[in-house]
Amino acid sequence: MYIVFTYLTYFIAWLAYPFNRKIRNRVRGLCGNTGRIGKLRENDSAPLAWMHCASLGEFEQGKPLLEAFMKQHPEYRSMVTFFSPSGYIPSQEYGADIIAYLPWDTYFGAKKFLNAVKPSIVFWIKYDYWNNHLAQIKKRNIPCYLISATFRPEQYFFKPVLRQLSPLPYFTRLFVQTGQSKQLLADAGICNVTVTGDTRFDRVCKIASRNVSFPVVEQFVRSSKKVLIAGSSWPKDEAVIAEAIRQMPDIKLILVPHEIDPERIVSSEQTFAFRKTLRYTRAGQDNDIQAEVLIVDTIGILSSIYRYAGAAYIGCGFDGGIHNTLEAAVYGIPVTFGPKYDRFEEAKELVAAGGATPVNSAEELRTLLTLWFSGNGDERDRQGKICAEYVKRNNGIVEKILETINDANQ
Repeated sequence: MYIVFTYLTYFIAWLAYPFNRKIRNRVRGLCGNTGRIGKLRENDSAPLAWMHCASLGEFEQGKPLLEAFMKQHPEYRSMVTFFSPSGYIPSQEYGADIIAYLPWDTYFGAKKFLNAVKPSIVFWIKYDYWNNHLAQIKKRNIPCYLISATFRPEQYFFKPVLRQLSPLPYFTRLFVQTGQSKQLLADAGICNVTVTGDTRFDRVCKIASRNVSFPVVEQFVRSSKKVLIAGSSWPKDEAVIAEAIRQMPDIKLILVPHEIDPERIVSSEQTFAFRKTLRYTRAGQDNDIQAEVLIVDTIGILSSIYRYAGAAYIGCGFDGGIHNTLEAAVYGIPVTFGPKYDRFEEAKELVAAGGATPVNSAEELRTLLTLWFSGNGDERDRQGKICAEYVKRNNGIVEKILETINDANQ
C-alpha cells in the first residue's frame, strides 16, 4: 500500500508540475541532487550529522539541536534536507555543509541516497515520515532520533489495520512533547520514548536574546504600544483582522503574510485598502510617517520583529491550524489566534494559563483588542507576563535531548 501511494504521489507531482510553483521548485531542486551530494562526500571521511525537516517551521524547531550537537562535535559535517521549498529556499544562507531536498521515497532512491550521504547520526524533526529512507537508516544501524514529536489517537500508527505501515519502529529513540504521546506509543508497543518537550522553546529564547534592530519597523511603530503584529497570516485571518480593526484607527498593524508571492501581497493590500498600507521592501521615511498597515513582503524577520508589538495574532487558526505562538510569547506579549489550535500543545497550555485568547470571529477579536489596548494596558501586561514566564519555564529542551543521546552512546 505504501509503495503504491509513493509512486502515485510521484506521478501526481509530474502532472501538477506546470501548474504549481512549489512542486516545480521541488522537482527542479531534485535534479542532480543525489549525484551532487555523492561528489561532495566522495573523498570525505568525516562523520555526518543529518537533520531532516518537512519545511521552514520544523527547520526552526531543529536548528538549536543541530547547532548544539555540532558545537559538541566539531569533527562532524552537517546536512539538512527538506520536503518543501518553503523550507529549502529560505535555508540557503544557513551554515550547513549540505542543504538538499530529500528524494522521493522509493526503495532504490532511498538506498542510492544513503549510499551517497553516508550519515553517522540522523535527527528527524517532528514528523514527515519517509518509510524507505528510515528503513535504510535502520538497516545500516545508524542512530536515528525523532525530535519534538506529538501524537494523537486518530493517527494511523494506532489503528490495528494500518499499524504494520508505521515507520516508528525504525527510530532509535523518540523524543516527544507530552506524556500523552508517550502513553499512546506505549499502548502501541513502542517504549523507547523520552518526554522532553519542544525544542522551539530553545530556539525562540535564542532569537529573543539577540540585539537586532529593524529601522523600518522602528520608524513605523514610533514607540506606539498600540501595535498588533499578525504573523504568518492567511486570507481568512486577514479578513477577520480587517473587520475587527476597521473602526479602531489608533491601532497600527504589522502584517506578515505566510506566503509573499506578488499576487498574495496585492490581495493583502486590497483587504486593508481602507487604511494606508506600506510594503516593507518599499519603505522610506516619508511613506512610514503616513502608513497605518505595514505589510512585510520578505521572509526571515518575523520571529525578531515581534519585539515591537503590544500583542500578536498568530495566523492559520481559521484554516488548518495555527503557526508558531512561541515566537511572539517569548517577548512577553499576549497572543490570539483562530479556533483551530487543538493540535498544538503550547497553544492549549497558553490558553489554559491565561496568556493566549482564541477568537471565533471579527467581533470577538475587536472586543479583545479593545481590552488589550484601552486604558493603561493592565490586562495586556498581565497576559504578556504569563506568556513570557511560560516560555522561560520550558527552556532547556536541547540540553536534555543531547544528554540522553550522549549517555546512550557512552
